[in-house]
Amino acid sequence: MKEKKILGFTYTHNEKVKFILYLVVGGTAALVEWGLFYLFLSIFSGIKREAFTGTVLAATALAFAIATLYHYFLGNVFVFEQGSRHERGAEVSLVFLVSTIGLLGNLVLMWIFTSPRILGLPPFYSKVLASAVVTVWNYGSRKKWIFK
Repeated sequence: MKEKKILGFTYTHNEKVKFILYLVVGGTAALVEWGLFYLFLSIFSGIKREAFTGTVLAATALAFAIATLYHYFLGNVFVFEQGSRHERGAEVSLVFLVSTIGLLGNLVLMWIFTSPRILGLPPFYSKVLASAVVTVWNYGSRKKWIFK
């Protein structure tokens, strides 16, 4: 296993430090996702005001995809060990599978939360709630099935 260090402190086998770093990486990924969601929603709302639900879902999908890439790279640098459980190709495939399931869950939750026929919550509040649920899925599945 490759040694993990930050500021001269080795934390390769310290799960508490790894979890704290996962929360930092995940927290910054959430900020990236929410910021991009707001940006994309603003751009798409100007293009298609009549299809509000569609613009919310498109903004959600794009922001989630970019934030997932951000999270994958930083998670591998600071938290998880690449190639520790699976060969690289299988690992990447599993990350995409987990992320796709997370994206689908995110989209379903956004639809439920924002749909005027169901909950009708504001898009940004809905995004925060959906992100919290999907974060639990992402961490658990990556830790259990993909990385050590």
